[in-house]
Amino acid sequence: MIPHHALSYALALAVAATLPAAPSAAQSGRGSPVLNTEILPGWTRRDGTRIAALRIQLQPGWHTYWRIPGEAGIAPRLDWSRSQNVAAIQPIWPRPQVFDQNGMESFGYENELLLPIAITPRNPDRPMAVMGDLTIGVCRDTCVPVDLSVSGALRGAGGADASIQAALDSAARPGDSAGLTRATCHLEPTARGAELTLRATLPRTGREEHIIVELPGTGYWVSDSHTWREGDDLVAQARVRAPARAPVSIDRASLAFTVLSEGRMLSARGCLGG
Repeated sequence: MIPHHALSYALALAVAATLPAAPSAAQSGRGSPVLNTEILPGWTRRDGTRIAALRIQLQPGWHTYWRIPGEAGIAPRLDWSRSQNVAAIQPIWPRPQVFDQNGMESFGYENELLLPIAITPRNPDRPMAVMGDLTIGVCRDTCVPVDLSVSGALRGAGGADASIQAALDSAARPGDSAGLTRATCHLEPTARGAELTLRATLPRTGREEHIIVELPGTGYWVSDSHTWREGDDLVAQARVRAPARAPVSIDRASLAFTVLSEGRMLSARGCLGG
């Protein structure tokens, strides 16, 4: 993985200079020669939640990253705090592709990312202004961090949008809906933390299955998993380190994992001792 601070401003300019300038997109602010951004207005659900989307269109051959970028990626940062008449914004990530970058795996989207966002208004009778400050990684031969702003006004009830619905349809589904019946996890202490083994009893979900493990809210670093199948069990191993080199101790109920395959994405939380 290329860390954000290691990518020099000069390198970013050099890469950007090789590309033609893209036309400005409606409802977008600061941008990049590599991409265009816009807010798609979407529709309002019966419960008052607005389903809109952030669309990032990249130059051909470029890709950007999922919320967990993998070994060779740059994690996206999305800040919606400047939005007006908005109580909360929740991204709904569509299923990413798996990229092999010099023998390292990363997860992301080639040419375009259409990211649905569920928006809760403060006052449902008034328009909303969605304003985002984003930092994302974009890669072709070289990875470059890009800072940009995007904004859009949401008025009225909106209308159906097939592209947003398609992205929603590819988002993660609960693991038990695909036959997940059991998940166990085991920690083995190591000199620099612990090795976590997760075993999920789950029918085959498709080709090239991956498990991505998270320990949300802990501050722990979790490596990308090595995943393989043993009959009805999908098994993953990952390295875990605690902040300040403290001993690793996890709450099994809060462990989260995603199963990603060629055609599906499943999510689950919690594991038993094993």
